[in-house]
Amino acid sequence: MPHRLIALATILLPLALLGGAFPSHAAEAPTVMILLDGSGSMWGKLGSDRRAKFDLTRDVLRQTLPRIGPNVRLGLASFGHRRRGNCSDAEVIVPPEPGNLERIMTPLDRMNATGKGPLVLGLRETAAAIGTAAPATIVLIHDDIDNCGQDVCAAASDIAAANPGLAVHTIGLGLDKAKLQQMSCVARLTGGKIFDAHDATGVAAALDRIIKLANLEPGAKPEPDEIAAAEGTAAKPAADAPPGLYLSAGLGPKSATLESPVRWRVTKAGPEGEVIRETTAPALVETVPPGTYEVEARLGLAAAQQSVDVKPEGPTPVRVNLNAGVLKMLARPAKAAPPLQNPVFTVTALSDGGETAAATPLWIGREAQPEIVLPAGEYRVSAENGLAHQEQTVNIAPATGTTFDAMLATGRLELSATRANGTGQDEAVSDGVTFIIYEDDPDSPLGRREVTRSAAPSPSFTLPARTYYVTARTSGAEAREQIAIGAGDVVRRSLPLALSHLELSATLDGAPPPESMPLSFSVIRLDPEPREVAHTAAKEPQLDLSAGRYRIEAGLGATNVKAATDITLAAGQTAKVALKLEAGHITLKLAGAHAATNDVYWEIKDDTQHTVLRTSQPQPTALLAPGSYVVTSEARDHPLRSAFEVKAGETRTIEIGG
Repeated sequence: MPHRLIALATILLPLALLGGAFPSHAAEAPTVMILLDGSGSMWGKLGSDRRAKFDLTRDVLRQTLPRIGPNVRLGLASFGHRRRGNCSDAEVIVPPEPGNLERIMTPLDRMNATGKGPLVLGLRETAAAIGTAAPATIVLIHDDIDNCGQDVCAAASDIAAANPGLAVHTIGLGLDKAKLQQMSCVARLTGGKIFDAHDATGVAAALDRIIKLANLEPGAKPEPDEIAAAEGTAAKPAADAPPGLYLSAGLGPKSATLESPVRWRVTKAGPEGEVIRETTAPALVETVPPGTYEVEARLGLAAAQQSVDVKPEGPTPVRVNLNAGVLKMLARPAKAAPPLQNPVFTVTALSDGGETAAATPLWIGREAQPEIVLPAGEYRVSAENGLAHQEQTVNIAPATGTTFDAMLATGRLELSATRANGTGQDEAVSDGVTFIIYEDDPDSPLGRREVTRSAAPSPSFTLPARTYYVTARTSGAEAREQIAIGAGDVVRRSLPLALSHLELSATLDGAPPPESMPLSFSVIRLDPEPREVAHTAAKEPQLDLSAGRYRIEAGLGATNVKAATDITLAAGQTAKVALKLEAGHITLKLAGAHAATNDVYWEIKDDTQHTVLRTSQPQPTALLAPGSYVVTSEARDHPLRSAFEVKAGETRTIEIGG
């Protein structure tokens, strides 16, 4: 079998459901009750259909019900269709009687979707109207689970005990996976089927299947393979049945016949291996000419192949032994705690010597309580939740169920950081904080080992139960705390940082700096030794810094226009610093005989001989900080030189060569 990562959420197979007898069609006139959800949510849409779910379902019922034979005892019931917010609103609208089609159509046309969804009460009332009549069917069409707090599985169990001949088929309208799973017990306990419909075609197909299941259509004689696919099991072939393959499967040689869908593949034996049929059904009847065929059955991760000789006379029944069992997995954070919702389970096959048979796992899933079918053998099963991990070797035997119940003993740690704002109420710090978690480790140089870290504003960690050392760190501040986490605990801690809040701004000659020249700020911590702790190009940055002495510098683009100031910040203080940038605006120009020259190179140096400008523009302009400068130009190989002064706020043109 190739190694694949396979999600098997649809294969939920408790061992009690792995068997089933071959059903027979009763000769008595059947009883059928349509139980239609009348809750207000039925006015919602289903898929891309523009009709409300209630109207869509009613239209499909109008088209489908006339196919039911006149001898069938037909009835109609609903819940939530009369009163808003009422959990006692369930009604048998038309009791089951033969020839009831017209009596049902009138109230069906007049019905409205109104209130809550007392599904369980509607189910019990409908079953009571049927009584002990058999064979009998309830067709439950609904778009949600019971929202009145009633246990649908308990109701299904009571119905099955009171009338073993009553099957409840459910058609879910756009239900999610969790709700389908919750409703699956109804079909399982009563011998019915569950259908997942996401459009009008799906509703019609489900009703068509139910009509065939309950033998409601007069004169209809479906083919044996259609019966098998519809009923979820193979019809036991009679001695005079047509020649062909009658296929069923089991998990073991003596186990019950599977009722779950099996993937079948029938090929003609020979070098070409022509595929005769490939389908998914609990059982399969395939009419084929006499000869040798290869039959393959797959369920979950289990597969089996069998070579079969089909006789020219009579049926050829074949039961394929999958030699497989069911593995159920769950993980808990503490003893007696409910299962975790999102653990990661991994299943890896082991060789005969107990070693891993392959590096790639057979199956990986992230569900609360997955159940998968595996070939008989040994496996290594692991569960992970956050940093917690547990693994175990399990032995899967044919037709048995094995449970891997991991006790991960984990807790959740939720962290945040705050700073004092001087009002007596700390405020959250959302940016620039790194949370680091350590644990004791005698082999580490400092006796502690980093476990994990996060820069999220409010991180959540799932950790094995023990004591940890937590640090919240910014560029200039740090808070530490020792925290103990118990199994199943949710520990929330807010670490207080001794921070000050700094708000920066700058002006140029008393006005906002031009947008064309980017403004930048640098923050240098002066003690214990100078180091830059922040650099930003925001126009008005806001920073959280630890208490201490700082130098704040502002610069304008690539110019030498800068401003700086020193400030001492106290814990909890909010400080506003506005730096005043000063500059003069100059234009350089050649004069005299050089005025018409465009091929020129300019260089300006300040009084420390630091170059502040180099350019080849004919008449460059520049912002310069107040001070003394020397400008040099080279035009037609004639160097020119001139000294000049710049004052704050002035605008002037400097001519050279006049």
